[in-house]
Amino acid sequence: MPAAAVVLGVAAAVVAAVLLLVPGDDGPAVTLVTPPTLVGGAYRLDAGTKQLEKEGLGVQGGMPKGAVSVLGRYQRVADHAVTLSLSGAYGGIGKPDAVLDGMFKGFESGPGKPSVAGERRTFAPDGPDGPAITCELVKMYDRAYAPACAWAEESDAMLVIDFDPGRTSADSVDLAAFAKTTAGIYRDVRRPA
Repeated sequence: MPAAAVVLGVAAAVVAAVLLLVPGDDGPAVTLVTPPTLVGGAYRLDAGTKQLEKEGLGVQGGMPKGAVSVLGRYQRVADHAVTLSLSGAYGGIGKPDAVLDGMFKGFESGPGKPSVAGERRTFAPDGPDGPAITCELVKMYDRAYAPACAWAEESDAMLVIDFDPGRTSADSVDLAAFAKTTAGIYRDVRRPA
């Protein structure tokens, strides 16, 4: 099933970067949550961290002490074949740039045969005071194209994939638009600790 494989691939991204997560001395400054809806209600939560762990997709066991993983699978309300998968961690990051690179490389080596179909780019959809969102175009299952966007900061990191099996050409993906969507997800899933 593509939705499970996409979540597994996104979860693998966190595992690949997990060794660079370090717990903060005073605990996490930020926590990550999976709200009931994302993107203005366009996506509804299908399974959060606990449910995905029951499905065998959890990564918490590989996290260092003080770091917490967060997984989420969302379905587009208007089309349940379209899934938004996210995987992240909070609790302190030793080297955000290395974690960001590790998340992408972990995803690229995961299930669904993801292959990079375009150069990685960094966006600032909310201007210089907003998050830096790094994205790349991936081809999955040798047929569908998807945007993969992520952020990594000293307190948290997350990778977000929007998988639509109907996107069968690279031109059907707008990385800048999905970077803007990811910046909105950044605001929706981060909470002060």
